[in-house]
Amino acid sequence: MKITLHNVLLLALISFALPASAQDSKGNIDAKPSENKAVETKAAADNKASDAKPASDSKSSSKDFTVITVDGDDVKNSDVQEVWKSLFQGGAVPDFSTFDENIKQNVIRGLVSERLIYKEALKNDYDKNEDIKKRLENLKKQLIIQSYIETKAKALVTDEQIKTLYDEKVAASKGQEELKARHILVANEDEAKKLSESLKKGGDFEKIAKEKSTDKGSGVNGGDLGWFTKDKMVPEFFDAANKLKKGEVSAPVKSSFGWHVIKLEDRRPVKMPSLAESKESLKSELTNKAIQSYVETLLKNANIKYYDENGKEKDFARTLTATKIESKPADEAKPADSKPADAPAKSEEKPAKSEEKPAKIEEKM
Repeated sequence: MKITLHNVLLLALISFALPASAQDSKGNIDAKPSENKAVETKAAADNKASDAKPASDSKSSSKDFTVITVDGDDVKNSDVQEVWKSLFQGGAVPDFSTFDENIKQNVIRGLVSERLIYKEALKNDYDKNEDIKKRLENLKKQLIIQSYIETKAKALVTDEQIKTLYDEKVAASKGQEELKARHILVANEDEAKKLSESLKKGGDFEKIAKEKSTDKGSGVNGGDLGWFTKDKMVPEFFDAANKLKKGEVSAPVKSSFGWHVIKLEDRRPVKMPSLAESKESLKSELTNKAIQSYVETLLKNANIKYYDENGKEKDFARTLTATKIESKPADEAKPADSKPADAPAKSEEKPAKSEEKPAKIEEKM
């Protein structure tokens, strides 16, 4: 949720009346008002067994009327509904009319407070502040760009493209396995050897992982990495784990993170989710690629000139992916038809491999 004035005011006003169970860990309001016993009225209690209806189903939400007046200015129902919707970013919006009167007044009070503060700001000429004018102009630009990109994205990805990508992923997953393993990460080979030997003699893997592993994320869970596929691991880790039999402990395995001792717990064929289950993630993947391609086309077609502090034109990459550009003195510049003196492709790819590690390792190491 964006930290805006009305959200701060409303959350502060609402939270005191809601029990902890009515809010999630981020402070968002649970969309189940009928379960809020702290402020429950008889009308709400009558609906206790069911969740609130979506706001779009509310008859009153489509009828605009004056809810309250503030110093002669009307606050419409539509104004209240907009503020209410903003409190449930990314989730279902419950019907405001089904909530207790205390909650309703807290929301309206937050909106009224915002308007009163705005009036005070205008009295002090904050609308004429040059810095605020610039920020408003930037905000306007960002809103226009966001709206345009959202509209553009809808036209760039089709259901046929989603189905094609899904079929490609299904084909790629055939014959593939995912593994379930634990690991202990240490700094040097000698320590890893000692641990491996101890574990092969019957040492308690989970206990040792908690005590010795430098990967604290998995260490607290006894080294558990859960289920993972090949693309989630650095190659040397997955290859070593894949060679193990169920229950077997590996010899020390070196990766860019240090030395691992691995225990394979299980393996199974990769099971792809259905097209329906995958649709949103596939759509997001295709949308990101399509938008990137669209923006890169704009960059390539635009007349762009890039200069240094002396007004000398410089090379400018017109792709959104990282591109290595080496600046050289004019007298060292090579002829236009000569090959660039970039490092071999393999050395360029090495850093990327480190990003293939399991999510749990990535977060903690």
